[in-house]
Amino acid sequence: MRIAVDTQTTVGKKTGFGSYVSSLVNQLSLTDHDNDYCFIRPQTEADFSMPHRFWWDQVLFPREAKRAQADVLHQPCFSVPILYSGKTVVTIHDLISIIYGHNITFWSRQFFGKWMPYSYRWADHIIAISQHTKKDIIRLLRLPEEKITVIYEGVDERYHPKKSGSELTKFRERFKLTDCQVILHVGTLEPRKNLQFLIRAFAESRSRLKNPAKLVITGKRGWFYQPLFELVDELKLNDEVVFTDYVPDEELPTLYNAANVFAFPSLYEGFGLPPLEAMACGVPVLSSNSSSMPEIVGSGGILMPPTDAKAWTETLVSVLNSPSQQQELSERGINQAKKFTWKECAEATRAVYEQTGR
Repeated sequence: MRIAVDTQTTVGKKTGFGSYVSSLVNQLSLTDHDNDYCFIRPQTEADFSMPHRFWWDQVLFPREAKRAQADVLHQPCFSVPILYSGKTVVTIHDLISIIYGHNITFWSRQFFGKWMPYSYRWADHIIAISQHTKKDIIRLLRLPEEKITVIYEGVDERYHPKKSGSELTKFRERFKLTDCQVILHVGTLEPRKNLQFLIRAFAESRSRLKNPAKLVITGKRGWFYQPLFELVDELKLNDEVVFTDYVPDEELPTLYNAANVFAFPSLYEGFGLPPLEAMACGVPVLSSNSSSMPEIVGSGGILMPPTDAKAWTETLVSVLNSPSQQQELSERGINQAKKFTWKECAEATRAVYEQTGR
């Protein structure tokens, strides 16, 4: 059987989608020797703006899949080509654009919030990356449960504890983090990440910490991010809150290992890969208890409501002031992260291909 997979998100700077696709196709290449794969992507860095994304999803990608005589087409991130006559599988990561549509731009709302969900009806099978996402698909899109398979993402083997070494020292020096504890957040700067809440919790905790700390916020600028910088100015935290902007994928393991605590108060996640990567690196994780986070973090971290400012402030102080609690959380996180592997993800995805292509 021949499977065509859209790998447009692996071109250029990789974000969450790109990490998912590259990790999945790498594992499929390593473990599946019975099927043929055709990984299709643009020749140059993908243009995700409108109408380029629509043209790629609906015309260029399916045309290449047809030329390759694919038995199954897999769209791992975006819209299903509705005029494609072959069998199709789509991965749905979340329904953020429906649930938080008021926090995105007009054209993003039209594509992600209306067109993409409409196109899912043409898929022969759907992969949801968490039980929570599956429930949202059934509740909001009213698609049949029997068409949906939950397949968790994995964590790359590059993510493991490494608390010393020249690479880590240079990284800390680069962002002036040598003489302080580090609270880390990784993710696109956008409202649902709840970063204003995190900045305020950090501000409240500072006076009660035994040792100085900095809040490091890593991620590209998404939408409606300007209030974050205004809040930092208002609270006079310009030296204590560090915005690194986008950090290349190959530097992320070092970034995580530079942290003492990973804080993730997100309001909504389809999966939540950054907390998983942090746990794999042995970094104590504090996470919201919303959406998919209890599935992913589980007993590997501390879960709290993303609106309980007192709980977050108290927990930041407690964990940062207690090396023994940090060690306990580190061990729990490492054990939890072991439950998520790309090998298992690839094997389950292959099973969906074979079921769909029959």
